[in-house]
Amino acid sequence: MEEKIRDLFNKYVEGTASAKERQVVEDFFEKMQEGGVTPERAAHDRLLLNRLDEKVFKRTIYRRRFQRRAMLVAAASLLVLLSAVIPLILRFQETTITVLAQQGERTRVVLPDSSVAYLNSGSAISYSSRMRGSERTITLSGEAYFEVKHDPSKPFIVESSTLKTHVLGTRFVVSDYPGEEASVVVRSGKVGVAGADNRPLAILETDQRVYYKNGIPLVEPVEAKDYYSWKDGNIVFEAANLKQVIHTLNRRFNVNIVLTSSFDEKCTITGSYPDRHIEDVLKSLQFLYGIEYSFEGTGEICLKANPC
Repeated sequence: MEEKIRDLFNKYVEGTASAKERQVVEDFFEKMQEGGVTPERAAHDRLLLNRLDEKVFKRTIYRRRFQRRAMLVAAASLLVLLSAVIPLILRFQETTITVLAQQGERTRVVLPDSSVAYLNSGSAISYSSRMRGSERTITLSGEAYFEVKHDPSKPFIVESSTLKTHVLGTRFVVSDYPGEEASVVVRSGKVGVAGADNRPLAILETDQRVYYKNGIPLVEPVEAKDYYSWKDGNIVFEAANLKQVIHTLNRRFNVNIVLTSSFDEKCTITGSYPDRHIEDVLKSLQFLYGIEYSFEGTGEICLKANPC
């Protein structure tokens, strides 16, 4: 500290002190003028240095500590206030929530209106955190099974790249993976389905399905359970060609299956398979349809189709 005080005096004498430093020294010497003290004398007087040390301390460090203490008290008070206010702000703030089911996963989501969505592998939904307004809108990529809480005053709408599905309260499946045929299947209740351009396609009831085939929407009767049993750990194929089977298995098991032969699209696969392990499904396909498979060192699974 003594060295710092000497430096302060020297800067004052040499005229290099800042305005604040000059004020500290001059205020001190205003009270010392009766004894004929000068900056030059003080620079060599240990007693004066100690007194100036105290003066500097009170005018600088002490003041900063006081200011810092006051700032800390104010900050603590602000934090207490914010801890009470922020939850209230967040409670009334509406944000968009996105949930993703990775390849090889299935995810269950409880929505803000207490409806439930089950996401199949490689799917995602986005929705409002509070679902305020006149509609309950969900954006979907992939496939999801919905159990919707009934609310006639607030339609539940699922928007995907190809379809727009309207319900009031029912259970249904929407499948709209990129590059695959989109479809809606109803387990119970009624569902209105429109195209992405809002052109009405169908009003579906229990065990009915609307889907696109070669760009044309078709409605057919189905066993709805075949289309949502994936949420309970089953894989169901209904007249699926080998390309569609491979897409489904790749998503469900997060694997890379490669077809090493040509295949006839007229040769379709139908059946239900537990999804516990990829090799169990492949063994069944080999036994029933003569499809050969091999696990390669690269991590790929190669399939070879035989004529049907």
